[in-house]
Amino acid sequence: MRTKGLILSVFILLTISMSGQKAMTLSQYMHNRFAINTAFAGSREVLSVFGSFRKQWAGLPQSPQAQYFTGHTPLKNPNMALGIQVFNEKFAIKNNMGATLAYTYRVKVNPYTWMAFSLSGGFSSYQINWNEVTLEDAGDPAFGGNETSNGPQAGFGWSIYNERFFGGISLPELFSHDFETLEGTELDLQKTDIMVTGGYLFDLSSSIIFQPSFLVKANQETGSWADLSGSVIYNKMIWGGITYRTREEVVFHTGWQILPQLRMAYSYDYSLGDIGNFNQGSHEISLQYDFGYKINTPSPKFF
Repeated sequence: MRTKGLILSVFILLTISMSGQKAMTLSQYMHNRFAINTAFAGSREVLSVFGSFRKQWAGLPQSPQAQYFTGHTPLKNPNMALGIQVFNEKFAIKNNMGATLAYTYRVKVNPYTWMAFSLSGGFSSYQINWNEVTLEDAGDPAFGGNETSNGPQAGFGWSIYNERFFGGISLPELFSHDFETLEGTELDLQKTDIMVTGGYLFDLSSSIIFQPSFLVKANQETGSWADLSGSVIYNKMIWGGITYRTREEVVFHTGWQILPQLRMAYSYDYSLGDIGNFNQGSHEISLQYDFGYKINTPSPKFF
């Protein structure tokens, strides 16, 4: 009864972990730390917005794709910051979407370094669109209509950062979702992602900066992996780098600081595993804009 399209849809759904809120991996975590840890809200000291589009496993029919948007800003009281995240992900016949708001409290541990704590809350919605499956028997009632479930989301984050380094740990999505049952979200810490990230800036010369960074995702149920990244920034304007992901992936990324306020970045993921033989890699492109930019602000802010 099921066609190749249905088989492919199931393969995609089973290949990607579906127990969390956001299922896709963001390759440009070093440019959008707020997306993985809301304790970085306000870290750019202005209203900063970030939008990205990701196409995973390009060339594969019904391959996953997603759109992400974040915005965060310090408040008039510099010890407080607010942020928002909105996302929409599509995996074959499944669609995930949601939004969260975050409140962050910051304290200065010295004149140049902030330490921050955050709480976030929002909602997530999951839908299976059975109508998108092409069947040999179009009247099969088992594949008619759509299934939807909704639930709350909450998270916690801690960070420390200045102009030279950043570090943090977060539980961005405390509630998990079971794709097989579609019975809403549940609080199960064994299914919760723990995200740890960090990075540093090294001046190699007056015009060249080296930027190593890492991201570790730990999950007792779905397993753990890490991104180990290194970028070279030329003249505070153009950079390129490479990431090794322990899930048998290599990521190449580049970026351009078009204006002091505006940054564009692109990354290409190549799978070293078997699935790499069936697709043309994953692509992610992003734009970041900082409002309220002042001339006497350090230019530009990489962390």
